[in-house]
Amino acid sequence: MKNIVISLKTAVARREHIVKEFGKQNIGFEFFDALTADLARPLAEKMQLNIHDDFLSPGELACFMSHVSIWQKMVDEQIPHLAIFEDDVYLGKDAAELLNNAGWINPNWDIIKTEAFADQVFLGKTQSKISNGMRHIVQLMGKNLGTAGYILSIEGAQKYLNYVQQIQLIPLDQVMFDEFIRHTFHPVYQMTPALCIQEMMLFPEKKTTLSSDLIAERKSRMKKQKKKGWAKVKLEILRILKQVKYALVGKRVEFK
Repeated sequence: MKNIVISLKTAVARREHIVKEFGKQNIGFEFFDALTADLARPLAEKMQLNIHDDFLSPGELACFMSHVSIWQKMVDEQIPHLAIFEDDVYLGKDAAELLNNAGWINPNWDIIKTEAFADQVFLGKTQSKISNGMRHIVQLMGKNLGTAGYILSIEGAQKYLNYVQQIQLIPLDQVMFDEFIRHTFHPVYQMTPALCIQEMMLFPEKKTTLSSDLIAERKSRMKKQKKKGWAKVKLEILRILKQVKYALVGKRVEFK
């Protein structure tokens, strides 16, 4: 199986981290040069995607279109399976066993999230053992944000390409691992324990060494969109209710 890591050409520290992290387990990979904002918008317009500055900052759109470009590459080059990573991930134990071949992937698993992100997620009941029983594949039934690690089949790539043609673009992780799950009939799967995790999730108390402007851009955009008055109250009530629901029936996806 091919492994692709999305990274800006100028992200020297992040690229050095990835070379070291993948090298620890002798996992082959290729860098995909992430799109910059000046390239992302023309591509989105060429694909006739529905973009609006209120919903995506320039950096968020660049991130979105970098992933879309890889999905299109899969379809154009007829790549059966591809593991896609962002350049601030850490890999788990025995990752090479899963990333150096695709023989373990069930033909029905078109989309597999390999990343640990949310504290609690909704998972299906049926589990399929992989990696000598150390990990499982289970259907993801609700939101689990983050796009730092996932595996697609060529069919999965085409499904996402078709979906983004139909929607107003919002941040990529909300599209892939929330909206797509709620609005389509195509199953999305979660690997548990997860195979990878972002630095900011693995070391939440530590100042990140793999800095990014994207988080600041997203916070700035969200601040401008902040609800006021009764709308803010309703949003807070819904947030609390969701937290209660996740606490009652949600499950934690560990990183190992």
